[in-house]
Amino acid sequence: MRNRLAILTVAALLPLTGGAAIAAASQAEAHAAIGKVTVFGTVEDCDSDASPDSVKIKAGTETKTDNSLAGNSNSYSVTFKKIPTGGSVTGKPTVTCEDETKYKSDTFTIKGSPNSSPVKQRQNLEPQ
Repeated sequence: MRNRLAILTVAALLPLTGGAAIAAASQAEAHAAIGKVTVFGTVEDCDSDASPDSVKIKAGTETKTDNSLAGNSNSYSVTFKKIPTGGSVTGKPTVTCEDETKYKSDTFTIKGSPNSSPVKQRQNLEPQ
């Protein structure tokens, strides 16, 4: 008799827990929306005093490069398209200078839009 009662209890509760799992999955899927985030700023010269030539930033599964620095100002801008709405990703920047030297700048947090509209974020880069 106890076995039957245990089986009936599990059978009665199983649909309730399954419904909660589906609701949680739906909320997680809704949170997984993505939006555009443009990261921009200035770039310091290399330790060799060479001017910056390009900036590459890796953020999650995306890597973006701005090659327009050569001969221009030390300003860069890259746009990421896979930053989770309401979430964040770590940005890992590398600067290449005109004399082919490179430096890594400190990692930083790229914050997704709270509502999937485009966002701009300033981040100045300098040697570590």
